[in-house]
This record gives sequence, C-alpha cells and structure tokens, in this order.
Amino acid sequence: MKKYLSKFAVFSFVLLALSLLIYVLSLRVMGVSDFVNGTVSVAIRFLLSSLTVFLPFSFFELLIILSPVLLIIIIVTLIKRGRTRRDRIRGTLAVLSVISLIVTSYIFTLGVAYHTTPLSEKIGIEEYDEVSCEELYDTLNIIVDGINSCVGNLSFDGEQTHMSYSHSELSERLISAYDVLNGKYRLCKNFSSRVKPVYFSTVMSDLGISGIYSFFTGEANVNVEYPDYCLPFTAAHELAHQRGIGRENEANFGAFLVCISSPDEYIRYSGYLNMYEYLASDLYRADPELYSSVLSRLSEVARADIRAANAVYQKHKDSPLGKINDKLNDAYLKANGTDGIVSYGYVVRLAVAYYKTNNE
Repeated sequence: MKKYLSKFAVFSFVLLALSLLIYVLSLRVMGVSDFVNGTVSVAIRFLLSSLTVFLPFSFFELLIILSPVLLIIIIVTLIKRGRTRRDRIRGTLAVLSVISLIVTSYIFTLGVAYHTTPLSEKIGIEEYDEVSCEELYDTLNIIVDGINSCVGNLSFDGEQTHMSYSHSELSERLISAYDVLNGKYRLCKNFSSRVKPVYFSTVMSDLGISGIYSFFTGEANVNVEYPDYCLPFTAAHELAHQRGIGRENEANFGAFLVCISSPDEYIRYSGYLNMYEYLASDLYRADPELYSSVLSRLSEVARADIRAANAVYQKHKDSPLGKINDKLNDAYLKANGTDGIVSYGYVVRLAVAYYKTNNE
C-alpha cells in the first residue's frame, strides 16, 4: 500500500484520524471541547481566515460558482491519468486526502464548538426551557427602549435606515465590539478578520440564508439583499461562528451582546431590532394583546425597517431552494446535538435570562 500513498495522503489521513479521536472525546468530556476550541481550533480558524482576509470578495462564493467546473476538471484528470491500476488508486487517494482535510477542518473549526460549555454559564445566567408571557413582555419592553434610544440620529429615507459606512469599516467596528465584550466575559479568542458580502445574495435569499460561515475558507459571509439594519447583527453572528461559538442560539445571543456593546449607534440599533423580532414573534403567538401594547411603543423608523425586511422575505419565501435548505440545515444541526433549526429561536430564552439576571 505504501507505493500508492503520497506524503500528502499520509499526512491528511493521520490528521483525520486524530481529529476524529478528539471529536469523540469532545462528545464525552466537555473539558476536552473547551480546551481544543480555545487553543488548536483558534489557531486553525485564524490561519484559514488569514489566507482569505486580503480578498475583497468571498472566496467561498467563488468556489461554489466554480464547483461544477472544478468537478469536471477533477474527473477528466483522473480519467486521463488513470491508465494503470496504480495511477487510478493514487488519484482516488489524492481526492480522498483533500476530503479528509476538509472534514478535519470542520471538526476543529465548528464540530468541537457545538459541545463546549454553554454560553449561559460563561456569562453567569440561568437559562430556563420555558419563559412566561410576562417575562417576554418585560424583556421586549427593555429591547424597545434600546431601539427607540438609537433611532434619532440614523440615516432614514422614509422606507428604511441605511448604514453610513462600508462593509470593511463594519468589520473593524464589530471586531472592536468583540474586544469590549471579551473584556467583560471572555467569551472567545478575538482576532482581526473581515465580513464578506455575497455578490449573488438573491440566491442566498432563495435559500433562506442571511449569512454563512465557511469553515474551510475561514470567511464570514453575509447576504446584502436584506435592509442594512440586518447586516451588523448577521455579520456579528457569523463572526461568532468564526470565533468558535457553534450553537445557533448562542451565536445569535453573542451577536446581540456584541452589537449592544458597540459605541456605534447603528450597530446597537441592529442588535436591538433583530432581537426584537425574535421576542416579538414569540410574544405574538403567546398573547397578541400584550404584543400589540409593545408594538405601539416601537418607533415608526424601526417598523419601516421591519416592513422592508418582510418585503424581501415575501419575495423569496416560496422558493423550493429554501425548503430544501431548511431540511438540510435542520438535519445538520440535529446531527450536531441541537434541536435543529428551531434552536435559532432559543435565543429568546437567553435574552430573558440575561435581563432577569441584570435587572434583579
């Protein structure tokens, strides 16, 4: 077998075996997950991000676009070079080696992160499985106060608000906000990186995706078809994954804390308004009257932004791509030990617990 295995193949297969062993241990011992996620994983996430951070576009998006061409090139190359049994085996092992490195990358960048100490423990709050209407109502009122305190100086054209700086500057401001938050809670190891706007964001909207962290290119990608107020929160969410916060509800809540920790008014507004939508949705289902009383206090500027976002959602909601992606994402999240796509909404529990703890 040695005559078929290149040094690259041996290296990649050994790494895969090691990463699988670590992953199995992380499933059983949370301390292993925490240690790996805070050391080796940080180095790998930083390295991958550093390889693509200088690009002004999403390398992940480019790879997706070129994937059919790349697949054809690989198949043709294997056929041309597979004239002997040895060549065919070596070619197959080369492909498997690349796949092994991708799997290894996933395990270290995201896989282990799903099994670390819960975010609630790190920030010292007690998360409950259920929250009452009164708790939702009280928390939502606090969030509305936060929204209304920000709207006075925002750029508003009568239909939606606008971010007054570039995506690069947004990245810098969010990285600074992560530093502020880490100074208080030590949630994750921070490093310099940049958010990548996706050129074909309409396709992301069809898929029902507002952002995605590409673990093998180290990039935090965001959908720019939605109104500007969605961008800082979505970017902070993907940056949370990039920093080793795996669970979706925790990435959502981490994004919220990062946004409201920023001195930038628009970023704070984005954090509050995105959290409002999660809480308001739950309160509306539980008690429409209480929801209406909170809605009456919400700034008309914020209501206009929500209408603008709903217009984009309505345009894409019946896309078959979105339904397929929901099923795939649900299966993926369940495979990582969560309750599936419903776990995004569990951020409500964290928000209620956070404000209960800090207002007692």
